[in-house]
Amino acid sequence: MRSIIIILLIFCGNISSAQTISGKVENKSGKAVPFANIYLEGSGSGTTTGIDGKYILKKIEKKTSQIVVSAMGYKTYKKKISIIEDQIINVILEKSKDQLDEVLIVDTQTGLTRKTPYNVSTISMQGIENKGNPNGMMGSLRELPGLYGAEFGQGIIKPFIRGLGFSRIVTIYQGNKLENHQWGADHGLGINDLGVKRVEVVKGPASVLYGSGALGGVLLVKDEDNYLGSEKITGSIGSTYNSVSRGIRTYASAGRSFKNDLFFAVDMAIENHADYQNGDQRIIGNSRFNSKSLRLHSGVKKENFKNKVSFTYNDQNLGIIHDMEMLASESLATTPNDRKMRLPFQEVTDYLVSYNQETKNDQFETSLHLSHHFNERREIETAKELTDLGLKQNHTFFNARLSLPDGKMKHSFGVQASFVKTRNFENSEDFLIPDARVFESGIYYLASTSLDSWYIQGALRYDYRQVTADASAAYLIADDFILPGNPENRMLKRQFSGLTGSLGTTKTFNNQEQLKLNFSTGFRAPDLAELFSNGPHPGTNRFEKGNDSFGREQSYQVDATYSYRKNRFQADVSVFGSLVENYIFFTASIEQPPGNNQELWSYRQTNTGFYGLEFNVKYNWFKQNRLETSISGAFVRARDLDAHEPLSFIPPDNFNLKLTYYALPNKSMSIFSRLRIIKDQNKVGVTEEKTPGYSLLNFGANKKFSFGNNSLDAGFTIHNALDKTYVDHMSLLRAFNVSSPGRNIMLNLKYNF
Repeated sequence: MRSIIIILLIFCGNISSAQTISGKVENKSGKAVPFANIYLEGSGSGTTTGIDGKYILKKIEKKTSQIVVSAMGYKTYKKKISIIEDQIINVILEKSKDQLDEVLIVDTQTGLTRKTPYNVSTISMQGIENKGNPNGMMGSLRELPGLYGAEFGQGIIKPFIRGLGFSRIVTIYQGNKLENHQWGADHGLGINDLGVKRVEVVKGPASVLYGSGALGGVLLVKDEDNYLGSEKITGSIGSTYNSVSRGIRTYASAGRSFKNDLFFAVDMAIENHADYQNGDQRIIGNSRFNSKSLRLHSGVKKENFKNKVSFTYNDQNLGIIHDMEMLASESLATTPNDRKMRLPFQEVTDYLVSYNQETKNDQFETSLHLSHHFNERREIETAKELTDLGLKQNHTFFNARLSLPDGKMKHSFGVQASFVKTRNFENSEDFLIPDARVFESGIYYLASTSLDSWYIQGALRYDYRQVTADASAAYLIADDFILPGNPENRMLKRQFSGLTGSLGTTKTFNNQEQLKLNFSTGFRAPDLAELFSNGPHPGTNRFEKGNDSFGREQSYQVDATYSYRKNRFQADVSVFGSLVENYIFFTASIEQPPGNNQELWSYRQTNTGFYGLEFNVKYNWFKQNRLETSISGAFVRARDLDAHEPLSFIPPDNFNLKLTYYALPNKSMSIFSRLRIIKDQNKVGVTEEKTPGYSLLNFGANKKFSFGNNSLDAGFTIHNALDKTYVDHMSLLRAFNVSSPGRNIMLNLKYNF
């Protein structure tokens, strides 16, 4: 790692002579357009126009690039330029038909655009304050209204959207539909923010486009691509320090494009954390973790064609916090800086190879994806040389789409298929699930049309899934692992199939107001643990038992989103209501498993109802929008319709207040504060206890220093500044009163070249 960083630094030293670009941005009436954003693709050069519409970009290297100019209410202006000397570029912007009606691609695999009636939110991962968060991407995503996280210590957070989580949320990473997190609540996604540009969040059922699991929503992870269009090596080197766990993360990224349209990029990171401290300065034993990541990308990007081959390697060691950790006599805490892995812990390794291709012309658009993901997971509890629970998963995923514009109509046809093979480690001490093979395929049709101020979208999909459980291996026979019904050949097959669909519309009233209405259905086939679990779960005191007679979960949701934009003000409000049939939940049983002293936990099904509201209001103050204030919040209510009682494990009401001030003439410094308010959760299920709320204050500052075409980002963020000791209702360790991290001073440095 050290030698690679040195090589990258050598590349950084090559700074060519600098030029200046200046000009004025006006509309067709000749009026100046203030506060327009101007930047050069593939570089760190950017600025905004003043009140008079004038701008200047200094210290620009000689090269061919593309200048991009955007402003609210206008169409984005793009033009390729050759920078060989100082020049003046004046720009005339056209007013957009509707500033809320952006035709931006959300997902190339499915052809989803911003016009969609689905509720789609975006969060950028490029801000330095988002780099190196111990909670990974979810540490930032939790700020979106309607999104929450279920924690299992640092490093493991499961996303929840509108009250639905675990394997009811689909994550698309590098184009692959991740299937490596379905073994249990204490198993994370196995990805981080390395090389990630932004995350698109689709709220609500989207199975019609993404298949089984997209019951609550979808996370679409988009890769960084700043190197496209730059014929010199661009990238960054950075490091983050987290005081709460004495954690250090070092990362580097580099990429470049060539004149023949080829591109290449690499990302790498290494991260190491000791046990974190809570607000009472108590060390939470075995909350330590470490990881190593490497990503490689190569491909071709032309005007109407793009392909990309990517490889990701991720290796994690995650401490498992013991149920009795808060008892002083049972704590696994050692010294504050101890980073050596102690029992029990998880070893998780991921390899992901993917190929993505896009073509576009006047007659049709195509998208093609093929990937293979290998995931290996070991839970080590009794001795480091022994595997208490070990699983290997191979997942091959395929997706193809053909879109045909037909006048005002656009028709899209898609097919998806995946094959997942899961095997236990032969030398495992325990076996929670059998070996298994899962084949799934789906075909869908998506149609959309624009009729004056209306945009209408509808889709229909059919899916088939076959699950084959196999307990015939010698190690499962020796362990007396029994499938439901104890079939003679020790194999069991289950099939799940059915239709899903969606129908919605986006109504644009004028340049400021927009309303989205959508009805959609979603489904989720039970995962392997829910169907076939029949054994002790290492790291817990549970004997887990599944039920192979479960039907697939089926949801029906109606939601509406109203958006308003005017000058410096914007507001979004969403309401939704849904019914989920055959909802699977996990609960303790009064029965005792034979031959041990563990608690028996089993999976059950019921019918449930959900409804809720989300809002986000933002206002920019002063000239050049220097002060940005926002308030957002969400609440969700869920009920077991069969038992006539609240549903367990539902996020509490939550609110976020943010204030950001952009200082200095070029806005190169920002000062921010954030207040997150979590209300009491008193609406609890029959097996739950009420959880008190809490408030967390975060604040910090960031500064960009420019050195020719290079720059240095420096910043600090203080999380939980008041050092609160709290236990979140969605913590998977709440039953054992294990508290969350206390005050964390996060220091960031990132050198951009």
